[in-house]
Amino acid sequence: MDDFYLDQKGLAAYFEMQWLDKLRESGVTEPLESQSKSVPDSFIESEHSKKVSHFIADVVGNENASPTEVLEVGPALGRNCYELIQCFPSIHSITVVEPSNRLLSNFKRILIDGVKCEFPYIKSLKALGQFSFDTSSIAARCEHVNFTLLERPFSRGMLEEQFDLAICLNVLDQCEFPKTLVDALKEATVLNGILFVSCSYQWNKKHLKDENEAVDDINDYFDHGWVKLSEKEIEYKVRYNERYSLLFLSHIVAYKKISS
Repeated sequence: MDDFYLDQKGLAAYFEMQWLDKLRESGVTEPLESQSKSVPDSFIESEHSKKVSHFIADVVGNENASPTEVLEVGPALGRNCYELIQCFPSIHSITVVEPSNRLLSNFKRILIDGVKCEFPYIKSLKALGQFSFDTSSIAARCEHVNFTLLERPFSRGMLEEQFDLAICLNVLDQCEFPKTLVDALKEATVLNGILFVSCSYQWNKKHLKDENEAVDDINDYFDHGWVKLSEKEIEYKVRYNERYSLLFLSHIVAYKKISS
C-alpha cells in the first residue's frame, strides 16, 4: 500500500528542502538536472530548519535549560532533529512521531542507519532524478542519541512519559483536529518544559474535521498554565516543479509549562 500522506514527488521536495546542502558536503557536485533551463541551488535550498533550530536554541538557552528528552511530532526527514542534537549535547533521547512511512523510513536511513540512500529530486513536472546520498557522517553525529520512532498519528495518552522539550512544526494545518493535537502536545510536556509549535495557516477543508479548530493565531491555543517565551515568523519554502516554488510564512511560538 502506498503512503497515504506523501507521494514520491513530495518526498523529493522534502529531501531538497532539508538535505541538499548536506548532499553537497558529501561530495556530490553535479547540478540537479532539469528538463528546462538549469536551476541554481540557491533557488532550491531552504534555510527553514536551520533558522527554526537557532530560534529554539536561543529560547531554550535564555531559560538556562539543558533538554535531555525530546519529542518531535511530524519531524519529516529529521533536519530539525539533527540541528538540535548539534546545539544541545545534553540530549540523550528523542521520540519522533510521524504517520508517513515514506518520511519515517528515510529519517531512519539518514539519522540512524547512516547508509547510502537515494536522494530524489524534482527534475520536471512529472519526472524525478536521483543521486546516491552518503549519510554516514550525519548519523555519526547523532549516534549518542537513543531514538524511538513511532509511525502513527499523535494523540493524547499515546505516550506514558513526558518531555522537557516538545516540538511540532508546520503540522497543525495538515491534520484533522489541530486543537486536539496541541492539547496532546501540552499533555506530553513536563512541568517547566518548553513546547514549540508552528503553523503556516494554510487551513484546508480536506483536512479539517472541525473548522472551529482553525485559528488565526496559534497563541489562542494556549491559556492558563502556560507562559509565552517568544514567537517569530520564519520563511518556509518548498519546490513543486523545477522552476516553481511556494513560499510561506511559518509562525512559531514557544511556551513554558508552569502548572499542570
